[in-house]
Amino acid sequence: MKKTLFVLMLSLVTVFGMAQGHRGGPKGHDKGHGRGPAKEFPHEMRQAPCATPEQMQLVLKVLNNQSFDDKKLEIGKLCVVLGHFCTRDLALIAEQFSFDDNRKQFLIDAYPYCVDPENYYSLKEVFQFRSNFDEMMEKTHPGYSR
Repeated sequence: MKKTLFVLMLSLVTVFGMAQGHRGGPKGHDKGHGRGPAKEFPHEMRQAPCATPEQMQLVLKVLNNQSFDDKKLEIGKLCVVLGHFCTRDLALIAEQFSFDDNRKQFLIDAYPYCVDPENYYSLKEVFQFRSNFDEMMEKTHPGYSR
């Protein structure tokens, strides 16, 4: 099982690395893009393109091959760090989890990497319970009120 997971992760790293190039993530450095340190601009990849359909297909396939949410959460977080995902992509990934709590945790963790965080409000439909959506929004958008 660990060998299979390693091979799948290596595939994801290869696909995302080749298609998107390396980027620093929310705590990364400028990388010559003229935007300064990420701490001054928490969503440094906003102008980047979303994941390609091929990348999304690979991510969803890998997630569907996992039986338990804890592995899906681990893989989902890694994918988000490696790729460029729009809110609609994150919704598709979040729908792979069995429980709202895992969806909520994934989306909270994915927020700093989201290309279009201003659209996070559209994730309401991903949750079974409105309270989980509200908790996620409170964590990602300080000042959000129900």
